[in-house]
Amino acid sequence: MPAGRWGPCLVLTFYMALIPEPVRQQLKDRFETLLIGPVHLALYTKPGSSRLILPAGLGCPTCEDARQMAELLRDAAPEKITLEVVDVSRDSARVEIDGIDDVPTIAIAAESDIGRIRFQGLPTGTEFPALIDAVERVSRAEHGLSAESVAALAKLTDSTEVMVFATPT
Repeated sequence: MPAGRWGPCLVLTFYMALIPEPVRQQLKDRFETLLIGPVHLALYTKPGSSRLILPAGLGCPTCEDARQMAELLRDAAPEKITLEVVDVSRDSARVEIDGIDDVPTIAIAAESDIGRIRFQGLPTGTEFPALIDAVERVSRAEHGLSAESVAALAKLTDSTEVMVFATPT
């Protein structure tokens, strides 16, 4: 794999609900060499409403695809990655504690902590490599920030939430 500014490049073609075996093998090979520590994925979902068109708040047309994606990640490195699926309609206390606002959400953490890196919605297209990168960074306990950024963040006195929005072009 070619190396770029951010390390080895990951080139994947992702098909909704159909993840080809070559992609699965590529991900497995990559994780075998790049994952060091444990990673815990929590998928917050509302099952039973996949691909139905329902009024806002009643369904989740991409939850099944998100489950398949999370299982793909877990299956690529089952000795390093654990997956917990949380049904938001049955565990409202957990949803409130974890601060989940939307489904599907994939939260990434070391071990079984509450995931601070979260992907809301289905991370496909250009977001999928970002998801893979996040899993790898959590596994290596490597944030990838410059010393200047770490110093600037250390000066913060209040809790801060950073959100990054991705839109298809």
